[in-house]
Amino acid sequence: MDKKSNSKYQLALPVTFILLLFLPMLNNKLEFWKFERSDENRTFTDSLEVDFSHLDEFPEDCEAYVNDNFSFRAPLLDLYHSMKFNVFQTSPHPDKTILGRHDWYFTSGKHKECYTGERDFTSDTLQLLLKEWKRRTDYLSKRNIKTYWIIAPIKHNVYSEELPFNILGAQKSRVDQLKDYFQSSLPNLIIDPTPSLLRAKKDNKLYYKLDNHWNYRAGSVTTDLLLSHIKVDFPNRIDEINPVYTWGDSIEKSGIHYVVLGMKHLGERREFPICAKSRSVEDAKYDFTCPPGFAAPWDFEHRYTINDDTTGLKILFIRDSFGHQMMPFVREYFKESVFIFDAWQYKLNEDIIEKINPDIVVFLTLESLLEGLISH
Repeated sequence: MDKKSNSKYQLALPVTFILLLFLPMLNNKLEFWKFERSDENRTFTDSLEVDFSHLDEFPEDCEAYVNDNFSFRAPLLDLYHSMKFNVFQTSPHPDKTILGRHDWYFTSGKHKECYTGERDFTSDTLQLLLKEWKRRTDYLSKRNIKTYWIIAPIKHNVYSEELPFNILGAQKSRVDQLKDYFQSSLPNLIIDPTPSLLRAKKDNKLYYKLDNHWNYRAGSVTTDLLLSHIKVDFPNRIDEINPVYTWGDSIEKSGIHYVVLGMKHLGERREFPICAKSRSVEDAKYDFTCPPGFAAPWDFEHRYTINDDTTGLKILFIRDSFGHQMMPFVREYFKESVFIFDAWQYKLNEDIIEKINPDIVVFLTLESLLEGLISH
């Protein structure tokens, strides 16, 4: 090989390297290739402004802008996720998603810490929670309103056998800690669906594999449990209609773990209830004021009524996203059913209660978010 040819080969590597460096910038301008931005369940930095009074923040803002708008971000992220998931069989984001057995996925962080006992209640927190609930039950009982507090268990406590062997649960769950502490003062307040769900999971899947939420099957089980309590407190007031449901299904590619993992081939069968002879209809809303900045304002208020109802009972749910899976079942039993999703604040919402004047108020709180009742 002569010196001239050798010189060409020596130039090839640095020229290729320089082209690779400039290729993303050229693609940003000329758009040779277009890539769909992956949903990362967060807000992207789509603009960059220079504030001369806060220049110390500019380097961090600039880095965030470049990272979010890098031309080949989407395919490189897909490659990274695929390598970790398929080759090394690890979670691309172990701080968010835990890879369990049999294609079950679990939320890390706070949910895992609740399961392992790292977030067990302190005595001070238990005292504050009991004090808050005494305030609420006093307020509601003076208005002759019956109160129930449903605590939705995290998936870890229902499907613990699907967790990795090195993640061990606490001796007592947070729900059990609360039940023990409330037993002498408010023995009938807490409804814990965990035992019912553990029995029912033998027949049906109760949580989504690719999400942290329970499904409509779990919502049906929990509704039956709630109704069993209401029938004791309101004898002969609940119609024995026993609405009949059939179950449809579809394959869906969604859920928090689907987003985090970035594996587009993943999906799961999701069931949904169909009530052929539904008595309830969605009615006009009261138009209560939605919490400012709530990410899902369309889900803040739902109202259903039954024209031929004989119970005369009104029920109000102060709920989080887990309450959505109970709506199709609860709405078939009451003259009026109102569901309020107050942005995970779980407030008493006195103004709403006084406007609706319900017979029953149900608070539904996810196990990992129980401190939210005393954080405001």
